[in-house]
Amino acid sequence: MSDFQPVGLQHKPLFDACLAWEDTLSSTDSFGNVFLWDILCRRNVARLGDRLGVEYLCPRGTFYAYPIGRGDLGEAVEALRRRARAQGVNLRLHGVSASQRRELESALPGRFRFTEDRDSFDYLYSVEAMATLAGKKLHGKRNFCNRFESAHRWRFEDLSPAHFDACRALLRYWDGEKDGGNEEENQAIERVFRYWDHLGMSGGVLYAEDEPVAFTIGEPLSPRVIDAHFEKARDDVPGAYPMVAREYARRLQERCPDLVYINREEDMGLPNLRRAKEEWYPALLLEKYTAEWEAAE
Repeated sequence: MSDFQPVGLQHKPLFDACLAWEDTLSSTDSFGNVFLWDILCRRNVARLGDRLGVEYLCPRGTFYAYPIGRGDLGEAVEALRRRARAQGVNLRLHGVSASQRRELESALPGRFRFTEDRDSFDYLYSVEAMATLAGKKLHGKRNFCNRFESAHRWRFEDLSPAHFDACRALLRYWDGEKDGGNEEENQAIERVFRYWDHLGMSGGVLYAEDEPVAFTIGEPLSPRVIDAHFEKARDDVPGAYPMVAREYARRLQERCPDLVYINREEDMGLPNLRRAKEEWYPALLLEKYTAEWEAAE
């Protein structure tokens, strides 16, 4: 049986290799979304040949990720089936993208039952569109940015350890606005700060009158996709959200010439969050599925 271990920083090179082989668009596959959110439920990791096995031991049950990478997909799935049986569960793969579904159906026809998971669809945006806010659809975002620039003495700085305390202060303010905020998300952000030098992430902080009013943090999935993990802004500063998104896109565009998309992740079925993501007009809505093994033994 493959050797599953609690996810740790030592697994990042394995993720990096498998992500490069997979050339994924999906935020499900990022190292950050596995490592940072281990606080919610335990995640175990194993190498399955040249593929990656990720196990989630959560209150809602045990499930697995699609085994990204290269090489024999059938062998990797069989290794996951053995692991699932040892855990006393049927094999379920969560966060399977449409292209990964096609790979499973090709390699193992008729073995999985697929259920669409709309709440987990990823929203992918053109980095060019976010950097320029050009066109009629984004005129509202553009107007907010114009008003912000007129109203404030502002600057945008690349996120570094020198900014962590400013981000923490902003989080405390944001939590006060939100009746306590989201403690688990705060813990995940704190893990970013603690392990910053090892995670390969980037981000930025937006200031108005020398006060931090927004910050954002992202992680490369591939040369063409950045996964935007976190974005926080003060609600009482109009335009802070579109400004920090625009400025981060501009920095990425300058420094990552092959970048095509910013993946701003899923809406979790929350109506307000879905509406906010739709207002940015995604270039691509990345479908996700749950795949459950149902073949006869």
